[in-house]
Amino acid sequence: MQSGTKRIIGLSAAFAIALNGSMVMPLIVMALSRIQGITESTATIVASVEIGGIALYSLLLPRLVKHAHFNVALGGIAALIVGELLTHFVDGIGMLTASRLLTGLGEGALFSLITHDVAAEADAERFWGMINLIGGVCMGLLLYFLSTLAPDTGRGSIFLWLAAFGVLLAPFIFLIQPKTEQQEAAKAPALLPKPIVALILFVIFLVYGVQAGQWAVSGYMGELSKIPVVTVGFFLALSSIVGFIGAIVPALTRNPSHRLRYVALGLLVMGVALYIFFNIGGEHAFLFGQILINVGFYMVTPFMTGLLTESDKDGVLVMRTLIIAMLGAGVGTALTGELFTEGGPGQFSAIAIGVVAIVLVCSVKVFHWALAQGRNEPGVITQQE
Repeated sequence: MQSGTKRIIGLSAAFAIALNGSMVMPLIVMALSRIQGITESTATIVASVEIGGIALYSLLLPRLVKHAHFNVALGGIAALIVGELLTHFVDGIGMLTASRLLTGLGEGALFSLITHDVAAEADAERFWGMINLIGGVCMGLLLYFLSTLAPDTGRGSIFLWLAAFGVLLAPFIFLIQPKTEQQEAAKAPALLPKPIVALILFVIFLVYGVQAGQWAVSGYMGELSKIPVVTVGFFLALSSIVGFIGAIVPALTRNPSHRLRYVALGLLVMGVALYIFFNIGGEHAFLFGQILINVGFYMVTPFMTGLLTESDKDGVLVMRTLIIAMLGAGVGTALTGELFTEGGPGQFSAIAIGVVAIVLVCSVKVFHWALAQGRNEPGVITQQE
């Protein structure tokens, strides 16, 4: 196996393990809420501590991987697996919260392996596209498998399966090799002006907010469309798997001057899909809309993350971008319930499409700036003062 292929497989495995908790979060909340003495609202808070663990690692330890690559990899895997197993066996809000925090810290450590490895890469959206595609399909298959399990009494076996998923992919993570001193010294990041960085982070915040928001009310849309709960779960899992094909676009992009057109196309797909999903009833509209929303999302985000990666010498910037993404998802989820309840699906879709339009305007500014700086040639890195 060629070293480049091994690298992509390792990075994709780390991506799948690090972010699978976010993808299956609704199932985690449901499992926790079935534990005696824990309400659904409490289960949501306990589950969200996992996201807090990722954010905490991103804030406090993003550079540790540069000095202790193997220890971060081993410690991240161990923390995640132990956290999942503890969540299966322990009782009490305090212990469960600590278990989810430990899991999140492990996920944060594994994500730092990715950001440090791809830092300062030219045309980085190709790496992120491949990572999203391969790792995303693994996560989608996991979600599909878990959604087909028969309901259990209590918390069921979901956390055992999540631990097993970590064990299964763990060996591939060690295909990610630490950077040599020569490789570190050879990095030539293209520094972005702070206003452009802020604009990209704003775009990421909004895109993740829209994605998480519509996901949060997808179950309600299924009820309004009179789709059986089991079918809704199957459709959501299927759309998650198929939606990752959107990442093929950045993965195969060879000319950075085409970035804006692909981002614009992805946002157009998201906008149309949001209208279909929230305004046209029935099973076909539900499934087709969800697939297209995911396709558009995974067309857009690797380009934004890639642009930041090219200017990130040690992976810290992209690690902290993950916090912005999680914050956007949290805010989007929090606001969606009230907006959807008060205005209905039609008004909610209008707001979501409006946010996508704002993202498009911001994206035009970002990539026009990149074009003006000469960053539209394959492999070109321009140093900014």
